[in-house]
Amino acid sequence: MGHHIAVFPEWESGLKPRTKLKVAILGCGRFPRRYHVPALESESRAGLSMICDTGIGPALGDVAARTGAALTTRTEDLFTPGACDAVIISTPHALHGGHAGQCLEHGKHVLVDKPFVMRSIEARQLADAAKASGLVGAVAFNRRFDDSCLRARTLIQGGALGEIRYLETVQLGYETQGWFLDPALGGGGPFTGRGAHMADLLPWLLARLPQRVRAVTRPGPAGRADEGGFIEVDFGALRCHLTCITNGLHMWDEIRVFGDKGLIELRRPLDIPLGWQLTHWGTGRKPLETIEADDAPGAATRDFIDAICDEKAAPACTFEQAWNSVRVIELAFESALQEGAWLSV
Repeated sequence: MGHHIAVFPEWESGLKPRTKLKVAILGCGRFPRRYHVPALESESRAGLSMICDTGIGPALGDVAARTGAALTTRTEDLFTPGACDAVIISTPHALHGGHAGQCLEHGKHVLVDKPFVMRSIEARQLADAAKASGLVGAVAFNRRFDDSCLRARTLIQGGALGEIRYLETVQLGYETQGWFLDPALGGGGPFTGRGAHMADLLPWLLARLPQRVRAVTRPGPAGRADEGGFIEVDFGALRCHLTCITNGLHMWDEIRVFGDKGLIELRRPLDIPLGWQLTHWGTGRKPLETIEADDAPGAATRDFIDAICDEKAAPACTFEQAWNSVRVIELAFESALQEGAWLSV
């Protein structure tokens, strides 16, 4: 028997459950406070039981006061009896793998904010560990829950664009200070922090697996993370171009998918932190369809809780499914070191 938590009988009969799932957050900076905490506060099935962070200031004090969560700076406190059933990991990128492994070893379900981990071998080991123990291991690629991205996926895979001929992404801007720029904590700069989103999203949208990768990078100052660059991903009959650099319009995100019968544009408006808008063009002057961006937070959090509470459910992105995103970014850095050589996935 694994550690998977079965559905409470009361939920199946429509009655209020006796016990809430205890969820802890490991690393509770701006994003988890904006995204995960509101979802947990509104959940009837789960509650925030503990926050573990190296810097506990007024912002975390406010969250603890609202939710009743315990505050700690010690990771080991997450593993004391009764502390939590599941952990959301939102620590610096390069620490994700070690923290996820610890949580799985102690029988905790795990949701990791993107990017998953730094190395594909680590991704495989964590996926195997979660499967062997019967625990939910999920990665919070929140674009998979976006209405516009879901609609784009349906249109693309349903043939609305005809044969897909070209796909390009543009991501501009990155964090200018803090741990993001330290390779020991942030990993490889924009490729890691932002490009990982596209490395997950493109195969998901296209329902195709990447075959080869090549890239060039813009090195950062000595001792600092790279400043992004350009990645090509070969899907066999389709080759995609990804721009991911620190320069330009800060925090711009867009995807354009060109087919014989039309074009899909996905963009994140600059005035909201979450949510993308969709425009579907045919051959005429007016768009066939538009969807406005929805910046409601917490869909990945709720999906994680669904997967824990229902043994028949699976999270939108499992550790195993996140392997490709790790491998593409890993190969991008390796290719850049080999003067942009094509490397097989």
